[in-house]
Amino acid sequence: MTSNAVANWPNRDVLVPPEPVISVRHLTHRFGAGCGRCVELTGESAGTNRCSACGTVVAVHEVTFDVGPDEVLGVVGESGSGKTTLLRCLHLDLRPESGSIRVDGQPIQRNAVMMVHQNALAAGLAPRLAAESNVAERLLGRGARNFAEIHRRATELLGELGLREERHTDALMTFSGGMQQRVQLARALVDPPTVLLLDEPTTGLDPSVQADLLDVVQRVTQSLGSASIVVSHDLAAVRVLASRVVVLHHGRIVEEGISEQVLEDPQHPYTQLLVSSRLT
Repeated sequence: MTSNAVANWPNRDVLVPPEPVISVRHLTHRFGAGCGRCVELTGESAGTNRCSACGTVVAVHEVTFDVGPDEVLGVVGESGSGKTTLLRCLHLDLRPESGSIRVDGQPIQRNAVMMVHQNALAAGLAPRLAAESNVAERLLGRGARNFAEIHRRATELLGELGLREERHTDALMTFSGGMQQRVQLARALVDPPTVLLLDEPTTGLDPSVQADLLDVVQRVTQSLGSASIVVSHDLAAVRVLASRVVVLHHGRIVEEGISEQVLEDPQHPYTQLLVSSRLT
């Protein structure tokens, strides 16, 4: 096809992928003083992320990925694989040793990112306050001052996430883990973030509650129009939520691709072990 034909092709834009919402490039973070042999003595070949020369933990090393608009990326791996450190770097709880995180082409800012934590207390929710009050607190933080409007909006958001109105004034500590996750999601919808991070959203929940929550999370991520990243050891949850997946092992990405392809036909030995261990 000639260059003129390409230029005049009306559907050519569909072949151009959208600009990523979040771009992570060569992200590296270590815990410890470090030495000149840390990279050499850690990783797959070494079978550990702890440097035998100096004791430093190479938590994540040279991690690179993009997430586009309306896309959910799953990050999977066993405990110690680097998932938590990666998430903390993306949430700006940790300053990476090297590499970059950019959102919409600019250095990441805290107000662009929101995390839905596994534990409601880690998210800053007040267990003794009502569900509605926890959402109202975020509305107040975003400048809302009219009581009737705050009540209306909090009720609307909680209702959208399946909380019955008679429970809106119940203390958060009386809610199950799955219901507390819904309150966190309602807070996220107050001021939709550019990047939504989900930390082990189904851990500790009964299977029936997990399925219900996954349906809610899926609807929220689709409605936000944001880039979402779900970090989990639950491969079934990741398969439901994420269109693409990256596999972390000893702080390195060892495999990535379309979720169904990676989880049904894993190519890397570690991913194969990860998938088979969830089937037994």
